Amino acid sequence: MKLTLILIYILCSTGGMTLMKMGGDTLKLSFKGGIYFSMGTLTFFGFVLYLISFLMWQKMLVKYELSTLVPMVSGSVQVVILLLGHFVFRETLKPMGLAGAMLVVTGIVLMGLAGR
Repeated sequence: MKLTLILIYILCSTGGMTLMKMGGDTLKLSFKGGIYFSMGTLTFFGFVLYLISFLMWQKMLVKYELSTLVPMVSGSVQVVILLLGHFVFRETLKPMGLAGAMLVVTGIVLMGLAGR
């Protein structure tokens, strides 16, 4: 169950960030004559996914060991975002960034093995 929640969290968090970036700068907020708030469709769905991930994160922080959950999940999100940036947005993946991602993955594997 823990792994399933973590994977869903990672999908919602990274999916939300990706959709918000794809949606561009469509978020509008104004306080003239009341409160006016609008956003584009992709930004909206990204916002919803990110909100779901936030609520899941809060539950996981309470339920699981903080000292292993945070580094493993945060590292996983960083690596997935790095790959999404490269493959979806054609961002440059530099050798040092790739080496850093490999070190993060190594750390996640080591933490996972230590937790067994």
